[in-house]
Amino acid sequence: MTAIYLLVLASILQILSYSDAGFIAYEDARKAVIQAEDLLITGGRIHLNDKEDRVNDIFMRYKLDELGAGFYDSDVNAAGLHFFKAKRLVEKSKVLRFLKRMPKGATLHLHHSASVSSEWMVRNISYMPGMLRCTNNLGVNVLSFRRTPRDHGCVTQYVRVSDERFRSVSPVAYDRSFEKLINLYTPTPETDYPTIKHVWRKFQNMFSTINDVLRYLPAFRAYTWRMLEELYEDNVMYAEVRMDFKELYDYSGRIFPPERSVREVLTIVEDFRRVHPNFLGIKVIFSTHRNVERTRVFENFEMFKTLHTANPEFIIGFDLVGQEDLGKPLHNFIGELADLPKSAKYFFHAGETNWYGASTDFNLLDALLLNTTRIGHGFALMKHPVLWNAVKKRNVAIEVSPLSNQILHLVADLRNHPGSFYMSQNLPMVICNDDPGFWDTKGLSYDFYYAIMSLAPNHVGLKTLKSLVWNSIRHSVLTRREETVAFENLERLWDQFINDVLQGSVV
Repeated sequence: MTAIYLLVLASILQILSYSDAGFIAYEDARKAVIQAEDLLITGGRIHLNDKEDRVNDIFMRYKLDELGAGFYDSDVNAAGLHFFKAKRLVEKSKVLRFLKRMPKGATLHLHHSASVSSEWMVRNISYMPGMLRCTNNLGVNVLSFRRTPRDHGCVTQYVRVSDERFRSVSPVAYDRSFEKLINLYTPTPETDYPTIKHVWRKFQNMFSTINDVLRYLPAFRAYTWRMLEELYEDNVMYAEVRMDFKELYDYSGRIFPPERSVREVLTIVEDFRRVHPNFLGIKVIFSTHRNVERTRVFENFEMFKTLHTANPEFIIGFDLVGQEDLGKPLHNFIGELADLPKSAKYFFHAGETNWYGASTDFNLLDALLLNTTRIGHGFALMKHPVLWNAVKKRNVAIEVSPLSNQILHLVADLRNHPGSFYMSQNLPMVICNDDPGFWDTKGLSYDFYYAIMSLAPNHVGLKTLKSLVWNSIRHSVLTRREETVAFENLERLWDQFINDVLQGSVV
């Protein structure tokens, strides 16, 4: 690293002195700066082999063709458009098709209850017998499979979804309408979600809509299996998933304790790995909402410790979730979170905000003081040089979720995302998908698309992609044995992917 900074210093000196030496010195200074920045950027020090160089040439043709078209016509510049406006363009993209086939390692920031595509939810979960729907006093639709549904503040009677669908003019139209209950997509985000308040209200309401459905044992099993399938189909081999472990229920009315939820997930993952041996599995970050009383956080933290003690290599850590700007700051819960088991870790959401110097972005400071292993989002980190230097020195990875940050109103044009700065400084970062089911995507490829097309410089390609993929394993909480297996599998799958591209079978 010292040699790189010496090169940067030399390039700066050349800039300062070029005017005395004429045009040749100017060109030398210019090349030196570009070279120095390329070495600093994420993936800048990776060396590609001959095959990878050829694949990079292919990928860069796709990338530069799309960026070139967008440079001259902003209407087709997916890299600079809101994803909902650009989705049609992105799904025709050769870059996206390349990324879908590329091994992506792991996603390290994924919320279980928003991990599965809404299309699948409609076609499968909503057709399960016994689903009920009501509207609560906030105008939010609530779904359940309970024979005697709990009081969710409903102001309408529960009705059977199957009966509504049967009585509708068109079941297809009904399903389209139903899907909107759990999908933020709109062709006009600027009018439907004019402010951060509007989009977060709809976003949080969708969790309320689906929460009780995912406590229903048959739905929980099918949904969790499908989460693994959508990751696997997108060439993701491992995930660290944020979820809680609440009681489950079945149609007869039996209630099962949180420990049953843990056993169910472990069984599903084991069964899935038997069918798909290349998939390494998942680990869970226990999460609870930050906008609750301190006593509730304490109770949930105690539950986490109990579950972690029984499953230390599966339930690996703890986090607080929910909108940071409206939730309680991390500093409020220091006392409740003081007794973390030595075998567990923190993975705090922090800095998911546009504010500067508010309690919200100081969550970053408290997360680091609490020795968080990674930072969820870290959007505001760029404004805090002491903190981002600490992140770099301590190798605390930032979980960057481009689509989430745009859709939830932190940044309109992803070319302005602070991830570009983190990438330029080679800060430890991983690309994550957060809540893909809620914004009409599957897997991780869409976030990788914006990482390489919007966050990264125009001229970088496979080196940066490969670095981000390898980072996802490097910054995971896999054991040493598991990490060794992960890298062995990743190398094998990566080599096969490179060969497939060269043989013309990828795009």
